[in-house]
Amino acid sequence: MLLNVRKLANIYAMKRTSIFLNKKLKFELLLILFLIQNVNVYANPKIDPNWTIEKQRNLVNAVSQNKEAKIIYGSVIKRLKYNGLPYVYVQNIFQDSRLTIKMVVADKWNKPAEKTLNYEEYRKIFVNEKRINAGKEFYEEHKELLDTVSKEYQVDPFLILSLIGVETFYGKYSHSIEVLNALHTTIHLVPKKSKWVEDEMVAWIMFCHAETLDPYNIKGSYAGAFGFGQFIPTSYRRYAQDVNGDGIKDPFEWADTFGSISNYLLKRGKYVKTSDDFSFKSANWNAIYKYNPSNHYVKAVLELRTELMKEISNT
Repeated sequence: MLLNVRKLANIYAMKRTSIFLNKKLKFELLLILFLIQNVNVYANPKIDPNWTIEKQRNLVNAVSQNKEAKIIYGSVIKRLKYNGLPYVYVQNIFQDSRLTIKMVVADKWNKPAEKTLNYEEYRKIFVNEKRINAGKEFYEEHKELLDTVSKEYQVDPFLILSLIGVETFYGKYSHSIEVLNALHTTIHLVPKKSKWVEDEMVAWIMFCHAETLDPYNIKGSYAGAFGFGQFIPTSYRRYAQDVNGDGIKDPFEWADTFGSISNYLLKRGKYVKTSDDFSFKSANWNAIYKYNPSNHYVKAVLELRTELMKEISNT
């Protein structure tokens, strides 16, 4: 094919005998030259030759239990193929006996605390004596590391502390459902999240493949958020940091977690380093909102931050 394209290009070059070359010929010549330059792109050498259209279709049919899931998995598996993942690797994931639908995931999507509780009810979960005292103990244990990372990224340490307190009770409640099964369930039972969950499933499997992780071994929230900082897969791939320099962006290691939260606030949230303004709709208020788009959530994070600062300053 490449030789034929080049031959045609030479023919057109010979025809170009004057500056009056017609517009159609110019367009065709430019198109051919473009194809010559990009022929390797269209050949897509990344694709594992073990993939076939029939295998791809059979895998989609095997993993999907309803029409909506079939559409989403059709896109997921196609994207994994074109991103270079081996057929056998993807097949083994979706034909694993551990793959299952968890009804609790759909229930939680349909009744999130941020929408079903009024603020006073919501606040009682996150801003209470137990969580404040636990935060103080956590800070005393990790003060040096937290302050070091905070200074490096120039993000308020008590905001980082409060976010961890709300998200995972300082690492104590970081998982309950396999991330892959949370996403698998969302694909089948939460159609309003179709495009979102497609991206998250692709990101999760790509992440696990790159890091040589078993995609069933890490647990997280009903939304597929995982680690001490509760990142969804797309966010973790974009914003995770290797702060301790061990070559791994570890979601269950505190230095990496502090850095990843800080990096997310700065890059995704547009956190302003030089500002202590957390008032409603300020830049730093909005940075927290990006972490979880809920007014209840932002208010609880900021109230817990204030209480932690008071308690820690009194020691």
